[in-house]
Amino acid sequence: MAFLLLGCSQTTKRVKPMISKPVESSHAFINVFNESMIVNGNSMELIEHLDAFQWEKEALVRMYSEHTDLWNIEQKEEFKVILEKDKYLSLCGDKRYYENLLFSNEDARVDILYSILFLRYVNNLSNGCVQWVSSHVKDENHLYNIQADYLLSMIEKDALVERLLIPFIPKKRAFTIALRDYHLMVAKSENSESVIRQRLEVESLKAFESYPTYK
Repeated sequence: MAFLLLGCSQTTKRVKPMISKPVESSHAFINVFNESMIVNGNSMELIEHLDAFQWEKEALVRMYSEHTDLWNIEQKEEFKVILEKDKYLSLCGDKRYYENLLFSNEDARVDILYSILFLRYVNNLSNGCVQWVSSHVKDENHLYNIQADYLLSMIEKDALVERLLIPFIPKKRAFTIALRDYHLMVAKSENSESVIRQRLEVESLKAFESYPTYK
C-alpha cells in the first residue's frame, strides 16, 4: 500500500556551535498544559491549554473533534520505546512533553501528549535541530511544519509508528553511522565538545533532505 506525503522546501542555516554547553541540560519539570488544568479535562479543553504552535493545535482539534483518542496500546508501546532511547535523536528541545507523559495517567491527556510528541518528533527528524544543539532555543522548527493531519489520521487508523517515521529518516549511510557513533560517545561519557560536534553532524544530516516521501 503506497502513501504520498508532500513536504515543504527549506533552507538549512549553519549555526556556529556553542560548545560550552552540554547537549542535554537538566531542568525543572514544566507542565506543558496551562497550570489551571490540574484535573483531567475533555480533549478540546486540554488542547486549548496545551503549549504548542497554532498549526499543531489546529491539527489536534481537527482530529480530536471527531475521535476521543487516536492511539492504540501497541502504538503507545512502540513509540514509548523510541522515545525512551531517543532512537533518532529527535526529542531535542521537546523533552518537556515526554516528561509530562511519564507523569500523566489520565487517558485524554496521555493520548494528546503522544500526539504532540509525535508531531514534534517527526518535525525534528525531518528538519534537524541544529540551533537547539548549539544554543538550546526552545522551539526551532515551527516554520517547517509537516503534514500533521495526514500523520495523525494514520495513527488513528492503527498504522505502525516506525513505518510512519521511515520517510523522514535520512537515507544516507552517513546518518546511520553518525547516529551510532553519537550513542557510543554518550555511553562512554566522552568530553562534551566531542559529543556536541558529533550531535551537530547528526543534525546536519537530518536537515539535508528537504521533503521526504512515502514510496
